[in-house]
Amino acid sequence: MRHQNVNMLSGSITKGLLGLTFPIMIVNVAQALFSIADMTVLRVFADDSAVGAVGSCTMLTALCINLLVGISVGANVVTARHLGAGSKERAAAATTTALVFSAFGSLVLAVIGLVFAETFLRWTNCPQALLPGAVLYFRLYFAGCPAIMLYNFCSALLRASGETKKPMYFLILGGICKLLVNLFCSAVLDIGVAGVGIATILSYLIAGVLCFLTILHQHDVFHLYFPHFSFHVTELKEMLRVGIPAGIQNSLYALANVVITATVNSFGEHAATGVSIANQFDNLLYQVSIATSLAVTPYVSQNVGAGNFKRVRQALLRAVLITTAFGAGLGALSAIFSGSLSSIMSGNPDVIRFSQQKMVIVSSTYFICGICETLVGTLRGIGRNTIPTVATFVFMCLLRLAWVEWVFPLCPPDLSFLYLVWPVGWVACIITYLIVFFPAISKLQRRQFATQT
Repeated sequence: MRHQNVNMLSGSITKGLLGLTFPIMIVNVAQALFSIADMTVLRVFADDSAVGAVGSCTMLTALCINLLVGISVGANVVTARHLGAGSKERAAAATTTALVFSAFGSLVLAVIGLVFAETFLRWTNCPQALLPGAVLYFRLYFAGCPAIMLYNFCSALLRASGETKKPMYFLILGGICKLLVNLFCSAVLDIGVAGVGIATILSYLIAGVLCFLTILHQHDVFHLYFPHFSFHVTELKEMLRVGIPAGIQNSLYALANVVITATVNSFGEHAATGVSIANQFDNLLYQVSIATSLAVTPYVSQNVGAGNFKRVRQALLRAVLITTAFGAGLGALSAIFSGSLSSIMSGNPDVIRFSQQKMVIVSSTYFICGICETLVGTLRGIGRNTIPTVATFVFMCLLRLAWVEWVFPLCPPDLSFLYLVWPVGWVACIITYLIVFFPAISKLQRRQFATQT
């Protein structure tokens, strides 16, 4: 059976990257749009409190699941490297190990989320009026962790082989089902927040199962057969070496956002709801911005495995140009139309004002985040996994903590100044990554030359 996967080892680099980026971008944007649709349905059939309850969980759920999602990045890098080196047996071993690990890890995460939902939400100063709905959504979301991780791991493995279209189709199909189920639950059953949670689980389950079946049927790529599933400690160690720093980095990023969320929540229910709305649109920009990062990681990994270091440098430059073009254009539109977009989910002027404050400052600068994440994806692809984690800890976590504790209190009580910490941290990370990348790729090239001679 012949598969139309992107050839990462030869041909046009720009075309190859776009071939990987567009499906990922469409998937990411579709996810964000379906989330916006969920919030809009809640506004129509419930009220602002339901919107705020679901939105209050966004940063916290990201914090809790990002470690496992990071390990799926490790699976992507390791599998892509084996495929680039032509070692299909090791690629198959990495694939089965990733799938088994995701199953056990997601069950543990589900238990943690179900037990500690209310405790976690109270730590973020979730307003009392929003707490019951937020706890319900949080528990439902984590009950669906096995389905969420099945999709994340399977789509990461497919991207490692250059297959990005099928995960896109599957997630869009799941998203359509999600929207229909949410409409039914809200309009007919009148269960609001619970309906969003149930619909979310169902959408990931559909997409995850279809991705899993695709992997099973791509025998010529993965050499994978269901009766032969096994767990390989060597492959797991390599995935964890890449994935744990990636997961910690994502979790630190989310932790810093949770700190910001707690500060915003202290301004009251309208602020919490307004920023929850802004987060939906910011997430849309974020998903556009990181699509190139997710594409460049397997692209770089395969070329490192094949020893094509010139293509690695060229891929980074083209990836930065792609993410800047998309991020800057859409970010400007989001900032310009922030009021109109916010009014889709709320008619309260105070809520809209709080939403606009964040969108104008953060949305318009998300292209900087895209450049930052593209450099992160490239560093992961060449095996430099620790630097992004350290930079995130310093410039995304510690800087935001310092900003909240010492800088923000010195200013008038206006959230606009709070949000400036986003672009400041991104720029600092970009400088750090550029300082590291060029010596690292030169070292890899020298090592390859020494091995060949």
